[in-house]
Amino acid sequence: MSSSPCLGIRRENKNRWERRAPLAPSHVAQLVSKGIKVIVQPSTLRTYPDKAYQDAGATIDEDLGPANTIIGVKEVPIPLLNPGKTYIFFSHTIKAQPYNMSMLDEILKNNIRLIDYERITDSSGRRLVRFGRFAGYAGMIDMLHALGDRLLAKGFSTPFLHLGYSYCYSCLDNAKDAVKRMGEEIAQVGLPKSISPMTFAFTSEGAVAQGALEIFQLLPHRMVSPSEMVDLVQGKVRADPYLLYGCVVTAKDMVTHTDPSKPFDKQEYYSSPERYRSTFCERLAPYISVIINCMYWETRFPRLITIQQMADLDERGAHRLLGVADISADIQGSLEFLMKATSIDQPLFVYDPRTSDIYESTTDKDYMYRHGIMFLAVDNLPTEFPREATQWFGDHLLPFMEQIVKSDPALPYASMDLPPEIVRSVITAHGTLTPPFEYIAKLREAYERTIQRILVLGAAPSAAAAINQLSRNPRNRRLTLADDDIERAQRLADRVDPTTILETVQLDVTDAAALDAAMAGHTLVVFLLPSHHLGQVEQACLRNKVHLVTQSYAGSSGLELSQAAVDAGVTFLYEVGLDPGIDHLEAMSVIGEIHRKGGKIRSLVSWCGGIPSPENSDNGIGYKLSWAPSEMFASSVADAQYKQDGKVVSVSGTSIFNHRQEVTIFPALQLAGVPNRDSLPYAKLYGIEDTAHTIFRGSLRYKGWFQIMQAIVEIGLGEHHEVVPFLQPGAPRISWDEALRRLLIPSLNSNDSKDEISTAELLTNRLATVRGHPNKGYDHRDIQLIIESFHRLGLFDKTERVAQKGTFMDAFCELLSRKLIYSVGERDMILMHHIFDVEWPTGEMEMHTSTLIAYGDPLREHIVQNTERDGLLSPLPFSAPRTPTVPGEWAAGGGIDLAMSKLCGLPIAIAAECVLSGVINQRGVQRPTIPAIVKPLLKALNNEGIKFTRKTFKSPRLGLPMVEVYKK
Repeated sequence: MSSSPCLGIRRENKNRWERRAPLAPSHVAQLVSKGIKVIVQPSTLRTYPDKAYQDAGATIDEDLGPANTIIGVKEVPIPLLNPGKTYIFFSHTIKAQPYNMSMLDEILKNNIRLIDYERITDSSGRRLVRFGRFAGYAGMIDMLHALGDRLLAKGFSTPFLHLGYSYCYSCLDNAKDAVKRMGEEIAQVGLPKSISPMTFAFTSEGAVAQGALEIFQLLPHRMVSPSEMVDLVQGKVRADPYLLYGCVVTAKDMVTHTDPSKPFDKQEYYSSPERYRSTFCERLAPYISVIINCMYWETRFPRLITIQQMADLDERGAHRLLGVADISADIQGSLEFLMKATSIDQPLFVYDPRTSDIYESTTDKDYMYRHGIMFLAVDNLPTEFPREATQWFGDHLLPFMEQIVKSDPALPYASMDLPPEIVRSVITAHGTLTPPFEYIAKLREAYERTIQRILVLGAAPSAAAAINQLSRNPRNRRLTLADDDIERAQRLADRVDPTTILETVQLDVTDAAALDAAMAGHTLVVFLLPSHHLGQVEQACLRNKVHLVTQSYAGSSGLELSQAAVDAGVTFLYEVGLDPGIDHLEAMSVIGEIHRKGGKIRSLVSWCGGIPSPENSDNGIGYKLSWAPSEMFASSVADAQYKQDGKVVSVSGTSIFNHRQEVTIFPALQLAGVPNRDSLPYAKLYGIEDTAHTIFRGSLRYKGWFQIMQAIVEIGLGEHHEVVPFLQPGAPRISWDEALRRLLIPSLNSNDSKDEISTAELLTNRLATVRGHPNKGYDHRDIQLIIESFHRLGLFDKTERVAQKGTFMDAFCELLSRKLIYSVGERDMILMHHIFDVEWPTGEMEMHTSTLIAYGDPLREHIVQNTERDGLLSPLPFSAPRTPTVPGEWAAGGGIDLAMSKLCGLPIAIAAECVLSGVINQRGVQRPTIPAIVKPLLKALNNEGIKFTRKTFKSPRLGLPMVEVYKK
């Protein structure tokens, strides 16, 4: 090499728990003594302090630019890759892992020589540099602690509970001492007979399993063969409750040849696994208490247990499995029912094989009490013993480091001046894959053929929740986010999970050719645009034979497309948002259950509202925007119909606020509601048209909001048809106080200010004139509330300038988008409440309720507003498409934290997953109202913590509480 050898040690930044380093200070000292300069990036998390490396001779510096070789533990973020360097880290690319292929592409493009620890092997293929044993140590200790927690929930106090998680101990020796003390207690008091014998199955003989066994064997134990384990559980051999039983299970115990006449042949199995079938589930699984899964698995091998096999075992009560420590953390791998990896922060979840539900501490405080199998699947266990793991790893890496740092990366692969063990681990060099790893390109090609590509149309805040959900399974999924504003799309992309593989493109969906080009190669479209664009997208989906999932209503035009969608072999799934969407799922689930038991639905009342959480409803108005103001207006003044006691009630949008009523769901919340659009179709949709005498759907707000909205509409602030000359661009700017005066007194001009009467007085007089009129009117408290609200909105402000938007509604929406926003740290709330009156065959009446309350996360940043762009729930009623306004848009900023965004985005993403996986396989136009769609969607939402609380009351509600015209 022409330059002096220099090694850089990078700071780990994958997560807060990653405290390991590839080399310890003692290793650095040896390299420095050999004339190698070492630069260490500063870190306050690394297990060894910066000073220890400095004392060893290293330079502490943020800049690793002078280093020709840079090493770390975990993957290097793409922006931090330096061209032309040699990098050494666990790249997780050798199986063409999709989530790291973009990193591999960048490595190739930047002529980086990549060396992967995982492929540093001897001539027989045995790995030489690894953390595996420490994963086994930590995984076994953590599982023993978790076992104590799980058994306590099942009513058993055991010595396992007295052991802490691995990271609680300052070193491995201290942890081992704690395990020994726990073992002494087991030897003294034993384990409950009802859970004995306690059997542990270790599914490998490799380094990970050896580490786990080393911990296990510190306890009073006896190692048994698989057949002896079966005999113990069957009672053929007496079990000792003062012992734990361990069993190492290898390939010959897991599978059998498809030809019964042929014995197991290890070499044949690893070369031609398709000739074998798994027998682990039937032969061994029923007799295991705890699985310690340490095995390496690839898709070409049979699984130990499939999802269906585990469900069958559980259904028959034919297993005793308490928990699984999947130290390999291979999601849906050898144990297909491992649905997710866990973290050191949240290491456990409980999986119910009967329903596939997942219970975890973040969404269910009682998760440990749930039926099912406890999982521990932490994917970075060795970092729980960071110091010993670093020292061990470095001891095995150090013998190769001097030659690596002093090597010449310009040499051809065949002539590299590296030890053979390292040559075998060089994945890329000179901008190409090296010969041993050229297979990665073929794996990628094969993988590309299986990829399901999803096109998300619209960078609404709900898109972030949808994209985060869809990206959880990156193995065969690619996402494209398209919007007519590429900057808006990119801003939203910057706010989703940084590991998501997401392409952003600019797209005008009104351009049919561009829309077809964007859909090319995609499997499914997630539609999140305003509904007036839906028809164009539907036709494009038919032309391109692409599935469609949307939260928009299935209008008459959509229903007419059903046969065309069937002919194209695609699913068009509508109404899978919040409302409509989640409301359908819960209603159909309850109605289906009642019908199966012979009951009849006599009345259905459904309320839904997106409102500030109580502690953030303190703006005097009781409302803040979680969707575009124009959409809020459109929904608020829509005509409505419902059925009460067999009679149809029609309400025009102009009088909707006269039909407000108090709504009591939680006595502490002062809520009110009004009818929401047309409720009548839901009787047929829900299959209750012949029995229900009352069908009502309503919108919820805090008390007082509807009086304010009524005044806003009545005085003309919601007028969007009439173009106002003094609100046109270029007209002289006026204040809101002046604009409101001109609205209240149409004849008022700029030379007739009538200063003797304030605008607030003008409004008071205007409101007072309708007091006492039939079906209308404001009492003194209403007027006080309205005047105070207008003050808070700045409508009486002589310095607050009116946005020149052409119409009063557009100008007023611009004002609302600034005044009614959530601030940093605030959160919103979704409240949905169904009330069912049920008549049973005996004539007995019951009232059933289902209530969902969901809170958003505290906003991390201010919402950037757009008054006209990204309404989340309902279609625009206006004849012409609305135009985005400047500045900003709802798609950016903290809107992604809102419960409204999450509960609109999550259902549509789950629905898309179900269509892609074939769980939903009905073709044509569909809505979430049939069991084949309702059950999987509701189950998946439950897994995400979106759960209704159901209650039953013997005293009947006798229909809707009287919805009367509001009178004073």
